[in-house]
Amino acid sequence: MSRKFLLWAMAFVVIVPTLFGVGYWFYWDQFQRYAPVTIQNSADIAKLQSLLDRADYVSPDYQKAILTTGPASGVTTSVTQPVAKKWVYMVGFRTCDTCRAYEDVEFPRLQQGNIETRVIPFALADNGTVKQSSPEERSTIAELWLNRSWPLYVKWRNTPAEVWKAENIEVADYDLARSGVVWASRDFINQVAPILRNNKVNIAYPLVFWRNKNNDLRVCSCSSKKAYHFIRQDLGLPGDLETDVKGLLHLPMDFKPFGSESAASSSSSSLAPAPGLNYGPDSSAQ
Repeated sequence: MSRKFLLWAMAFVVIVPTLFGVGYWFYWDQFQRYAPVTIQNSADIAKLQSLLDRADYVSPDYQKAILTTGPASGVTTSVTQPVAKKWVYMVGFRTCDTCRAYEDVEFPRLQQGNIETRVIPFALADNGTVKQSSPEERSTIAELWLNRSWPLYVKWRNTPAEVWKAENIEVADYDLARSGVVWASRDFINQVAPILRNNKVNIAYPLVFWRNKNNDLRVCSCSSKKAYHFIRQDLGLPGDLETDVKGLLHLPMDFKPFGSESAASSSSSSLAPAPGLNYGPDSSAQ
């Protein structure tokens, strides 16, 4: 056996596994690490679905129904009910830039595909004595959970946090019932997070939930645009070649662990709403 053959054999033994390892790392880093998780445990599926069903989400697809309490009462009650559609839940907080990015890019596509977009906003928990949400934010979240007004949500998210004054909205901090609603938004996260962690989901925002064609409950920590196409694929919606390819082939400049939780500031050029606007469930977007 010649020396040259041995050298080539040694190089082959070193180079091929190295190329395989690099290729696998690239595939994992650019594709698989952003793949959603299917919840497998039946008990966890039931718990998560119950939490989603009981959360007072806001949605542009809510419609009004008039119910009567009884034939002799003469009392009518206005309630809201969801339209029967495929749905996507997005869970996020006010200053979450990645939540805003997901809404801006994917909500129009989902809505065009007849998918109901449901948003569950929550107030970040206090960090010791440091408040991570403003009184205006807490008041608005309480109002959204109570009255579920999509027009209010749109105006709120499109107004810079430092400008939003929550005009004509009751101050949650001065009201025990509304403070309880703010607490409920946080408790929703407190109940969801351990279930997700038990199912190997890294908690990062927005958290997105949906059902695929097999009715499996799926969840994505969609803090990267590289995760978006998985949801559209599950829902049978067409992809966007330019956005998907650019997102998937963009090499990261740093290698921070995916799925870390962070709160980033957001901004918008929209003006604050004028006083006196109707934010009830029957109002329409301006």
